[in-house]
Amino acid sequence: MSLPTQFRCGIDTGGTFTDLVALDETTGDLVVAKWPSSPHHPEEALIGVIRESQLPPEAFSSLILGTTVATNALLQREGARVLFVTTKGFRDVPFIQRINRRYHYSLEWTKPKPLAERIDCLEVDERINHKGEVLVALTDQELVRLSERIEERLNGTDRPNTAVAVCLLFSHLNPKHEQRIQEYLTGRFQDLPVSLSYRVAPIWREYERGSTVLADAFVKPTLQRYVGSVRKSFESMGISCPWSVMKSNGGRATAEVAENEPVGVVLSGLSGGIIGGRFFGELADHENLVTLDMGGTSCDVGVVRKGQIAYNTDYQIEWGLPVAAPFVDLTTIGAGGGSIAWIDKGGFLRVGPQSAGADPGPVCYDQGGKDVTVTDANLVLGRLNPNYFLAGKMRLNTDKAHQKLAELGATLGMTVEETAQAVIEMANENMANAIRVASIDRGLDARDFTLVAFGGAGPLHASGIVGRVGMKRIVVPLYPGLCSAFGSLIADFQVDKVWSKHFRSDRVDVDVVRKHFDELVSEAVREIHDEGFFGDPEMERTISMRYAGQNYEHDVRVEDGEITAGSLDEAFEEFHRLHERFYGYSIGYEVIELIRFNVKVVGRTDNPQLKAVATSGEPRPRETRQVYFKEQGFVACPVYRREDLRAGFTWEGPALVEEADSMILAHPGDRLSVDAHGVITMDV
Repeated sequence: MSLPTQFRCGIDTGGTFTDLVALDETTGDLVVAKWPSSPHHPEEALIGVIRESQLPPEAFSSLILGTTVATNALLQREGARVLFVTTKGFRDVPFIQRINRRYHYSLEWTKPKPLAERIDCLEVDERINHKGEVLVALTDQELVRLSERIEERLNGTDRPNTAVAVCLLFSHLNPKHEQRIQEYLTGRFQDLPVSLSYRVAPIWREYERGSTVLADAFVKPTLQRYVGSVRKSFESMGISCPWSVMKSNGGRATAEVAENEPVGVVLSGLSGGIIGGRFFGELADHENLVTLDMGGTSCDVGVVRKGQIAYNTDYQIEWGLPVAAPFVDLTTIGAGGGSIAWIDKGGFLRVGPQSAGADPGPVCYDQGGKDVTVTDANLVLGRLNPNYFLAGKMRLNTDKAHQKLAELGATLGMTVEETAQAVIEMANENMANAIRVASIDRGLDARDFTLVAFGGAGPLHASGIVGRVGMKRIVVPLYPGLCSAFGSLIADFQVDKVWSKHFRSDRVDVDVVRKHFDELVSEAVREIHDEGFFGDPEMERTISMRYAGQNYEHDVRVEDGEITAGSLDEAFEEFHRLHERFYGYSIGYEVIELIRFNVKVVGRTDNPQLKAVATSGEPRPRETRQVYFKEQGFVACPVYRREDLRAGFTWEGPALVEEADSMILAHPGDRLSVDAHGVITMDV
């Protein structure tokens, strides 16, 4: 009797659609499905897309979910009421923030509003100093007084949607008082979630630590409800395989970890895209990549350098509201198929960041949308097939899109086609600028990189974007509209640990550094095993360093093996070299400060062996369509179906390649080719 086919599965919930990619680990076959997202009840879209895949419950060997639940809660300010508990005298830290300003000379700009109201900021009489020593002990009487003030604020409120965030002075050095507060409050209020700053952000910067624990508490009830609803949904469907949630650092977290520390999954829905983009870029023999994920609502740009994804620990909810946790390094802008075209007060055309979303969606969805979007412009220019959108599951209304674009064009004094082209060019310029920012800010030249374009709209716009930044080559993955779900499917396990401690290079205690690095490694290995990885993980140790007197630091890798005075000296030399590369100079005689000690432990997931595509046969266009290009006007353009293309197929544009989840546009002169796995490369 043959064993049942087993699939590992990745699911990504976007703002417009929820995508599923399942891999048959024996044959390399992929099963894909797409379902409209339901932002207010995301578990409904989850059920819908699994049923759409037609895979039986017993076929799943594992499930990895990428979700925007936490991201949306933060960005839309639809999270919990947070009671912020801090050391006496420091309740205003979330409001004072930093002295820097987003716009130096603007009299209108104001600091962002924290995730807690000032009336909900509570103080406790305790104090730990910069050495971790207790100056003022936290008494039982003070805990009782704190609980009484919390009880006052809970009366008459939505208790299930309330959480506590605790950030005490220097708790990253000595967490004893934060631990006592959690122990007391969970005994007194058993249903009240409590987040501790020393766990979610064990770093020395007070404001960043406080802002991070506020974000963790703000999304915790929302994510707990989401995880609970997913559990019930899987039980109702008879799915019993292990499942996890994508983490912001590109790893995966068990459901329990995601519930307890939700700040780690804030960018869950975005991290899968760059992982999938890297896989297909490397499959096409490119290791320096810019990934562009253009969906219905936003566009995410990431950089992969020599096969390595960049990370940072300074995600901004909005400018001035940081979340200090490990994230894949992405630049996100409001540019997607649903981005709305509008005219500003000066009479200039703008596109985004506002989006029509999934409901009501673009005008051509015929669901009540009134605003012209990028999708409407593409449809009017002949770049979309109104009868094959989502493989024919949704018919687009070309006449309504044409009518609305005519109205917008009349305001601008332009024809319908000129207006639609202007909308496309504005969207393309916004995305090209995001690529410039993502590359130049990192000291890189985008012209040396290959663009991996995915998302439902990315391949349609890619050729119009790369010319603006001087790039020459585009890679389009298999099922580009579902690349984030594919990235979730192949995601590695990853755990990041931090120890904050201040040393100077002229008097660093090597034994203490060695001891704490060993403890961090042991803790990280234990956690990665708890998350389901049982092999030998890879490890990377770094130290965050800066010259004495500087405000910000850079991470320097420490060589493998036991920490010694020699390995630290080599790390100091590497810091001088890194500083030289980054700023153009180094100060070899200056004292270096060691601020933070970091450990990253990675458990590799085997990359899938994709099935090769056929090599025989000559694909024929399904139709010829008139497509508008700025320089040529309407041009007869052959339209291929991607499933018809064979390995080795080449074509010089113009051409359209349509598939169920996306559309590829080759401009006149672009050269399109298909490799052995069906990945498409375009030379522009």
